[in-house]
Amino acid sequence: MTAGAYVPPPPLQRVRRRARECGVGRAVLEMARWGAGYAAGFPATLTGSRGRFTFDGREYRFLYHRHGFTWLNERAVEVPIAARALAEASGGRVLEVGNVLSHYGHGGHPVVDKYERAPEVLNVDALDYEPDEPFDLIVSVSTLEHIGWDETVREPPRAERAVSALARHLRPGGTLLVTVPVGYNPVLDEAIRAGRAPFSTLRALRRTGRTAWEEAEPAEVWDVPYDQLLCTANAILVGTVKAARSA
Repeated sequence: MTAGAYVPPPPLQRVRRRARECGVGRAVLEMARWGAGYAAGFPATLTGSRGRFTFDGREYRFLYHRHGFTWLNERAVEVPIAARALAEASGGRVLEVGNVLSHYGHGGHPVVDKYERAPEVLNVDALDYEPDEPFDLIVSVSTLEHIGWDETVREPPRAERAVSALARHLRPGGTLLVTVPVGYNPVLDEAIRAGRAPFSTLRALRRTGRTAWEEAEPAEVWDVPYDQLLCTANAILVGTVKAARSA
């Protein structure tokens, strides 16, 4: 990571903030529940997840992975959705914005990530990126909400503009797939809600249990709070932009 990259607040700082908000007892209880959830889900990282969820009429398996403790956060559903999109774009030209999928075994494509240093990662701002050729698929997993929000100079409208900027790099018939945690960046949430982010489709998933998610209407999740203590979303938006095909 380089200067300006997003880094979650240290756990002790988050616990203290939560204790001020709701009391020490509540903060301790929430952390204890997290610990119990971690212990309960960890074995499935070795044996594989049996749990499934449905999204857009299709069935997926929850992701249980030790990197980021996915069974306790939105990666449990985001990564399977993005991974299927990658598989279905096999043979096409693919770009990822934000280096996420390589941590879960889905690499082999170029990645634009302003801060993270890794093979196949181009360290450039997503709004400044100008590829030599357009893409059949551009995918971004919980990344756009950080643009302009978690940077040294805060400029929240940049996250909204990133959607349009990336959509320009699609081939005719190509797809931009974006996931966004609800409640993390309220400026981006409002831009999406108001229709200023040019998504062709917008769907949502809402957490209903420790590792239980179900599809919901976007209108049902706008007020779902983001868990600042555990840095975890309780609802996500899944937006797509479909580039028009040539006549």
